Amino acid sequence: MKIKQLQVFLIVSLSLFLMSACTHLKDQWPEQVPSRSHFTNSFDQDELNKTVQTKEEYLLWIQRFYLGWEIYKRGWLKMTNELLAEVDDPKQQKIIERKMSDLGLKISREWAKKSKKRRIYTRHVAIWGNALLESLDKGESMQLINQVNDDVDALLEHRLDPKMITENRYYPQDDNNPFL
Repeated sequence: MKIKQLQVFLIVSLSLFLMSACTHLKDQWPEQVPSRSHFTNSFDQDELNKTVQTKEEYLLWIQRFYLGWEIYKRGWLKMTNELLAEVDDPKQQKIIERKMSDLGLKISREWAKKSKKRRIYTRHVAIWGNALLESLDKGESMQLINQVNDDVDALLEHRLDPKMITENRYYPQDDNNPFL
């Protein structure tokens, strides 16, 4: 009888330990992602989105935006690092890093929402990511960052229809090139 009680005690103790470990892991926030509190405050202020999405789900999408995930491996942090790696001037690097950080905050707060009323979708993020990569080849990263920033502001302020964000908005395809 005492052996069964000991076994039950060990099983319960181990279960409680594992559950607390899982809870602890869930609450961890990647240090390379901007402050968790920044995003929880943003979530808490959005009454409409709170009715259709949990805070945990919202924060998961924030992490996916910055770190990437199975569907889109290149997260915002990787994109930023790729841009910075192509710039030799330390002052220019600082400017790009700051602008990409500010832009990432604006985009991620809106993109992570579940609401159908959000203004930024995965399609937009993919278009911007591809355009940023192309801007590296053309030496136009700073100009493109500024253009995307203006478009994000216009989207968030309802001055730009989300349908206007297309691949051709940033780098129009060459109609004379049969391979495009």
